[in-house]
Amino acid sequence: MNVPVILALGAIIVFAVVMGVVMSREKDPQRRAAALTRTGAAVMAAFTVIGGIFIGGFAMQDPGGTTGTLMTLAWVVPMLILAVSAWFWPAATAPLLLALASAFIAACVWLAFDPAALSAFLSDNGPVIAVSVLALAFPAAVLGLKVTALAGWLLVALGVLPLLITIIGRSGAVGSLIAASLVPLACGIAYLLSVRMARAGSTSGTIHPAAA
Repeated sequence: MNVPVILALGAIIVFAVVMGVVMSREKDPQRRAAALTRTGAAVMAAFTVIGGIFIGGFAMQDPGGTTGTLMTLAWVVPMLILAVSAWFWPAATAPLLLALASAFIAACVWLAFDPAALSAFLSDNGPVIAVSVLALAFPAAVLGLKVTALAGWLLVALGVLPLLITIIGRSGAVGSLIAASLVPLACGIAYLLSVRMARAGSTSGTIHPAAA
């Protein structure tokens, strides 16, 4: 098991422990839902920072120099722009993220039918699919603080579909992709659970008038 996978599993374990403590102390469903969403976003943010450090470090080793710096900036800068946009303009950013994720998943499907092209592409550019998952998942996690349900489904799709397509098509190594997919998947599930929890809390908190 490689280091990125270990880090991803560690992040999920930390997330589970934190949520266990929160759930045991907080009884109000609405507050539980809010805590679940915030914790999922925080874990996704921390994992993105750690993953970015690893990816940037590898890029600075190979190819290194200006090329490595440009390769890192090529995904970090758009990711940060999307994250800022998701925070300040969630209504406008949501369809953009959906379109980008759909195009990315479509590209994964196409590459699954052309393993030779994928192998050559990854050989020249590194684990692009895993990096793309990370670059889309972080803005989606930020969006989840504003539009939780939509972001939850988007994160689940990013965590499952590229990995599943790659495995079925046998179109590349999956070690780095597994690492990049685990935390977005966990974050997406947490968002969806928080939405369900909040709705259940709203329903249970509704006061029905007594019959006259």
